[in-house]
Amino acid sequence: MPRSISDSMLIARTDTLDQMTTGKLSDNQALPKKEFPEGKPKKELINGDDPSSSVISKERVERDLSEDQPSLQAQETQSEETQSEAMQSSAPVASADQDSLNTKTLKQIFQLSPIGMSILDLDGGFLSANQSFCDAVGYTERELIMLTFTDLTHPEDVPLLRSLGEQLLKGDRIHFQVETRHWSKDEKPLHVGLTVTMVRDAQQRPICFLLQVVNLTEQKWMEAQLRHRDFYDALTGLANRALFVNRVEQAVIRLERNASNQCAVLFLDLDRFKVINDSLGHSIGDQLLSALAGRLEACIRRCDTLARLGGDEFAILLEEIDGLDDALAVCDRIHNSLKMPFKLSTYEVFANISIGLVCSSVGYEKSSDLLRNADTALYRAKSQGGNCHTDFDQAMHQRAVALWQMATQAQFAVQREELKLRYQPVVDITTGRVVGVEALIRWHHPQHGSISPSEFIPVMEETGVITLIGQWVLKEACRQVCEWKAVLPNDCPLKINVNLSARQLMQNDLAEQVAEVLAETGLSEKALRLEITETAIMHNSKEAVQVLKELKALNVGICIDDFGIGYSSLSRLQQLPIDVLKIDRSFVQNIGARGENTEIVRTIIDLAETLGMDIVAEGVETVEQLEGLRSLGCDNVQGFYFARPMPPEDTLRFIQDTNGVI
Repeated sequence: MPRSISDSMLIARTDTLDQMTTGKLSDNQALPKKEFPEGKPKKELINGDDPSSSVISKERVERDLSEDQPSLQAQETQSEETQSEAMQSSAPVASADQDSLNTKTLKQIFQLSPIGMSILDLDGGFLSANQSFCDAVGYTERELIMLTFTDLTHPEDVPLLRSLGEQLLKGDRIHFQVETRHWSKDEKPLHVGLTVTMVRDAQQRPICFLLQVVNLTEQKWMEAQLRHRDFYDALTGLANRALFVNRVEQAVIRLERNASNQCAVLFLDLDRFKVINDSLGHSIGDQLLSALAGRLEACIRRCDTLARLGGDEFAILLEEIDGLDDALAVCDRIHNSLKMPFKLSTYEVFANISIGLVCSSVGYEKSSDLLRNADTALYRAKSQGGNCHTDFDQAMHQRAVALWQMATQAQFAVQREELKLRYQPVVDITTGRVVGVEALIRWHHPQHGSISPSEFIPVMEETGVITLIGQWVLKEACRQVCEWKAVLPNDCPLKINVNLSARQLMQNDLAEQVAEVLAETGLSEKALRLEITETAIMHNSKEAVQVLKELKALNVGICIDDFGIGYSSLSRLQQLPIDVLKIDRSFVQNIGARGENTEIVRTIIDLAETLGMDIVAEGVETVEQLEGLRSLGCDNVQGFYFARPMPPEDTLRFIQDTNGVI
């Protein structure tokens, strides 16, 4: 509480320094009686002094100081006594000069110290402060004398300082060091390293508190920035993986205490973000991530946690929910929020997201289990085509474990003859003749039975096994076509289409591998067509273009598979050595009577003709689709309407039996 200034308080600043130097009180009585606010009790002094006064009497100080002087020995000679008397007669003058020098030096040290220093009376009121202290708190020394140190201290730190101060007064401590929070005159927060020393006289009676203050505000700010960097994402400002994992761990601990409070973990992945990033640029990609973070935040409560785990992966922790229905409602809100496009610079971008979610139960004892299962559910959502959400069940985890185990076994699948190739015919829409076949891999596992390619191929991609399997597929398909050609007439120009994965397209020696297979099997390079998806090209566009040019130099055909679902532009297509565009089945399915995609397919066909490319329409299943494609001038078709993927012997029989009539 502010105090009024008295002359005795101003005098006390100098006289307190005098006593700290000499151990004596001056004639001015250095510690004046402090004016307490009404109702505030005064501090009692220790060692039996009058509790009604906070001033130590001059007479007592002189008495106590004289008691500390050593007595002369009675055995000293008369001459020694005479010399002693002479020395004693001059000692007061020398002592006074030395005391004056010490006081002046101490005052200079006090005022010029770069460390903030102040002197408090026994009730915490300011008696003096140097310039460094005044600069730190923003008050002048005269203003500080009207205040107590408590007036500048954060309320939460006051009890600690009072407790430590009482220990100093009782003699339990000589000094203490602590970090405390305070307020400057302009109400800015200050973090300081505080050292408080109890100053006592020769009789060990407390005189005053000496404070030394080191301003730690900037250091604390930097530490806060580092902590923020450690636990928050720089791009979006969201929690990062480390903080999110910590929040999940705390949630699991709370579940153990109260199982009725459920939580849910959602893993989110932006569909085809890599394509957007590479085609529109990293700057647009970053803008999309930041904008997406804003929409996701609008879909959850303040008590929930949204984090960016890295790249295009996000996660949400929902706490205090009633069950799975609450988590599913959040998923629905997220999908609905993405129906409107993002306006990024000059672009309008639609974004879809896949979500895997898991709800807590009594059985979850580790946060890692929740995170793992949410990731498993996300993987299932991605394998279903994306833009959906999937909730975890235990069978899903068992299936995921089995798939990863199978990925390790895939390297031996060829030797064990578990992998087989099936072939689907490509038919000339005008003549009805088979002009080619596409090789499709199938895996019949001895324990798990037939496994869908949509399940095992992504796993093989991630583990790198796909490169070994891809080499086997290429070699086996080329060998099989050579075997067929040996029994087919010369007027049957059969071509074989082999799919290449994104990981294979990253291999610098891919062209060499293809050349070796052609040489080993004896297949003509013109009979081989390699199919690559738009997405595979976009993953590493520069490297992919170079590899495709090397393949084209071998005179093999290059096909873009699933065309129309990626982000290929006309300029990019012109840069690629493409021979065939394969229209994705999603456009073919709605062509025909209703004709929703007719204009899209017409545009793709016109584009192919302009660029001098052939066209193959995939997924033809009905006569309406076939006739619709025929009317648009499509060259070749492929789908269940003609034949499903077949074993080699059935494929050969189909080719032989085809008479050109559809």
